[in-house]
Amino acid sequence: MIARTLIASLALTLALGGAARAEDAEAALDPAKEAQVRDTLSQQGYDVRSVGMEDGRIEVYAVKDGAMVEIYLADDLSIAEVKQED
Repeated sequence: MIARTLIASLALTLALGGAARAEDAEAALDPAKEAQVRDTLSQQGYDVRSVGMEDGRIEVYAVKDGAMVEIYLADDLSIAEVKQED
């Protein structure tokens, strides 16, 4: 009985650890791609504060005209969605 509980706990720990690593891998953005994102948005007048990944999309926090915005980019780095922060 104790052995089964121990094995089940170990299996669950390994499964959850794998899921956490998968999320970390998604959160990482290639440094060259990040530089390209920063350059592209800077040319459009944005002051880029951070670049990352969220739900498989490139997410950028930036300031333009004194307003903080959250930008989601398409695969070709065009702006897919902009949300103004409060």
